[in-house]
Amino acid sequence: MIERRTFLTNGTTLLAAGAASGAVARDDSANGMSMAMPMKECIDLCTASHAMCLETASHVATSSRSPSPAPLLALLSDCAEICQTTANSMLRRSALHTILCRACAEACDQCARECERWRDDRQLTLCAETCRRCAEACRHTAAMAD
Repeated sequence: MIERRTFLTNGTTLLAAGAASGAVARDDSANGMSMAMPMKECIDLCTASHAMCLETASHVATSSRSPSPAPLLALLSDCAEICQTTANSMLRRSALHTILCRACAEACDQCARECERWRDDRQLTLCAETCRRCAEACRHTAAMAD
């Protein structure tokens, strides 16, 4: 059975490799399928938030400084999942992407609030900042569709 730390670390490495190769947000304008720039930015921010939440979960799981890591780990995992799902829905141009963007904004806001409680931990501070940017982009993307 794969250990949670190994799984989280490998997942983050794969995501970073995909992002570095440019596979995350592509421009299909040559195929007549161009994507609006704000949506591309939202996809990139969702992808960054997904990776940051996974990295932060790994950090929390291995840190002795966090007094109650289980609820924080669950929130970080949930936030990572909704960010990934939201980015995927936008890449597919799903009709549900607006609903998912609103849910992602809410999840990222909750995650950021929780991470901000640990001001003395640099990783959690970075996670909060990343989630805040993602939440704002998701709110903007959802509002554009209204």
